[in-house]
Parts: sequence; C-alpha cells; structure tokens
Amino acid sequence: MSSFYHSCRYLLIPLLITAILLGLIEHFQEFWLNWQKTIQYMPYWLLGCATIISLQFNRSRLSYIGVLLLIFYVFSQNSTFNPKQNELILIAGGLIITVFSFIKDRGLISVHSLLRVGIILTCFLTAYLWILMLSSYSQQMLTLHQTYLPFLSASNFSRLPLYFIGTILFIKLCWNSNLLHTSLGITFLLWLIHFSFPNWLPLSVLLNMIAFFFLATVLIDSYFLAYRDELTGLPSRRALFNLSLSLGRKYSVAMVDIDHFKKFNDTYGHDVGDQVLKLVAAKLAQVTGGGKAFRYGGEEFTIVFPSKEIQRVLSDLDQVRVNIEKYNIVLREEKRKGKQDKNATKKRNKKISEKQPTVNVTVSIGCAQHQVDQNFEQCMKEADKALYKAKDSGRNQVCT
Repeated sequence: MSSFYHSCRYLLIPLLITAILLGLIEHFQEFWLNWQKTIQYMPYWLLGCATIISLQFNRSRLSYIGVLLLIFYVFSQNSTFNPKQNELILIAGGLIITVFSFIKDRGLISVHSLLRVGIILTCFLTAYLWILMLSSYSQQMLTLHQTYLPFLSASNFSRLPLYFIGTILFIKLCWNSNLLHTSLGITFLLWLIHFSFPNWLPLSVLLNMIAFFFLATVLIDSYFLAYRDELTGLPSRRALFNLSLSLGRKYSVAMVDIDHFKKFNDTYGHDVGDQVLKLVAAKLAQVTGGGKAFRYGGEEFTIVFPSKEIQRVLSDLDQVRVNIEKYNIVLREEKRKGKQDKNATKKRNKKISEKQPTVNVTVSIGCAQHQVDQNFEQCMKEADKALYKAKDSGRNQVCT
C-alpha cells in the first residue's frame, strides 16, 4: 500500500467527510432547527454510547476524551464560562487531545489510568500557567506580540499554544495516520471551531459529529481486526467465507502454498519466516485478472476469481508464481545485545560494500473451477487436490 493511498484512506477521506458534513449541516440548518431540543439531548446518548463501546473495544483514549467532553457539555448547559475560563478549557482540551494521540491505549482500570489522569491535570495546569503568564506579564507579552507576531490578533496570540500543538498533531497525522489518530485530529478541529466560531453551529451538533466519528472508528477498526490478517494485511479466512456468500455460479478458486516453508523457518528463524509471509502476501495481492487474495492460514493462501473460468486465470496465477520466484529476499541480521552488538556493528561497517545474503522462495498453486453441483467448500477441496498435485509434481508450478 503506497503512503499516498494510506494517507487518503486514513486522513484525507475522513477530513473530506468532515468538511462535507459541516457544509450539509449549515446548508440544511432550517430543517434541523425544528429538532433542536432533541439534538441538545443527543450528545448524552451518542457520546455515552461511544465512550462505553470504545472502552469495550479497548480504545481507552477515546473513552477518556468522551468522558471529558460529556463533563464539559453538562457544565456548559448549566452555566456560562467567562472569557478566561473559556481560554483555559480551550487550550487544556487541545493539549489533552494532542498528548493522547501520542500515547497508547491501555486498560481503563490499571496503573496506566493514574498516568492518564496525571496527563489531564498537567494539561490543565499548563493552560492555567499560560493564561496566568499572559495576565501577569501583559506588557512583555504585548511587546512580544507586536514585535514578532504582529499579524495575529490579540485573541489569536493568546491561543498561540494551540497553533504549536495543532502543527504537531497535523504532522503526526501525516506521518503515521490511522483511524483513531484521525478521529482525535477531527475532534481537535471541531473543538477549535466551537471556541473560534461559537455562534456558527451549536455545541450539541459538533459533539454529535465527534461521537459519530468515535463510533465509526471503533466499528471500522473492529471490522479490520475480525476480517484482516494482522501479519500480512490480507483479508482473513473469515473474510474469504464472507465473500463466498456473494459469489455467483461462475468463479475459480486457487490454493497457494509456500514450498518447504517449515524447513525455511527452521533454517532462518521465525522473523525471516514472517518476512517471507509478508512478501508472498504482497505479491499475491498484486495478482491480475480480478483475483482477490486471502490468507487461509499458516503458509497457505487463497485467491478467488469471481466470474472467471479457470482457463482465463491460469496465466495470471503463473505470473504471480514467477514474480515470487524471482524476488530476492534480503536476510536481516539478528540484533545482539551488549558487546556482541557493538562487535557486530563494527563488522557490518567493514563489510558495508559487500552484497547482503539473499534467498528465494517458491510457491505451488492448485486451481479449480466451481461446478454447478458444488458449494464453495467443495470447490476449495478440488483446488486443494490440485495443490497437492503441484507439490507431488515437483512444486513451483500451477496445476488444475
């Protein structure tokens, strides 16, 4: 998967959806204003559900943010904050969201919970100290503002930490984007919108949007956990049988097995074995002819060609077999500790010009076409028989 495609999938598309939703909400404002009383109560339910579901699926960061947003919403519905309190909440909230994008999800009831609470309190303390410094050293801050940042208004200058942490968060999203990080980034954006344009959209609407993204993040991540193989990134066996329910009468199935994989694992170790599995999976994912690759289990893979006869896919399967055979796998040296690690580093530096050792792997492929009187499992058994035929015939070939 290219970095651009990854960014589009996990960053650009969610941001585009956010912009579209904001535009639609504003455009159709006259329609949903009649439901404003109902919308005001929705954050309690949506954010509450998002928090509980996030906790259930071990997305504790979303749970913490959800609880804090609920607390803020309760107070904002029952009281009015003065300008300094607003600035304090805005900056502290931005700090919390940014810091939470850099830490890992941990159990809610654990030692790590104390650290999370400490982070939240530290963020509020940092925001308080910044606002206190603006008040106590107002003349110096004014000079700093006029000398170095004259293009900023007074209110924007007071929110200077948000520009800094917002830039850090944006770089984080571009560098290592995933759905959870993007969801936190969108939360930061909507949080900033609420305080910068308080009369544009009600807080309840923005919180409902945040709850929607939290729920979508948890559900989509859970889907990938259930239907994607973690090591290779290919769809798993569950996804394979899920696809079988939507196949028509005409399709072909190929079973793929890495030749002598157990011997390869015993010789080079499981780390190199995992490297080989990833390589083979990447090559199988590039199969032409409309084929869809799945990891069936262990060193076995499955390729399904919907609406394709067997004669039309044999050349595609042979091409992917050749691509795997010709690919040179560079063996990675194991890292050693202490003096051994230092000695190994010196040796590697001396041999930097030498060619690194490489190995090659091959695969055997068996293919079968679905028959009228067969179900999907029976068709797979026929492909499995063809796979054993390929192995008995010398391996590294495609058989039917």
